[in-house]
Amino acid sequence: MTDKANDSLTLAEAAKALGATPLNVLMHVKRKMIEAQEVEGQWIISRKSLETFLSTRSEEDQPLCESHCSKKGGCGSCG
Repeated sequence: MTDKANDSLTLAEAAKALGATPLNVLMHVKRKMIEAQEVEGQWIISRKSLETFLSTRSEEDQPLCESHCSKKGGCGSCG
């Protein structure tokens, strides 16, 4: 669910935009690669921050979790 100003996304919406999982997006947030706020237990992602992240990401970039994932793709976001 996006807000009325349409300048933020839910974790699930951001994950869909990235082709990743909500957990993968949260890892980006925790590493300050994407701006977000936790509001009443829900993460709200800045649409501007997500767009900036997407525009600076190269095709060679691997999903954030791959280098730290023991299953190398088991979560679905690395494959």
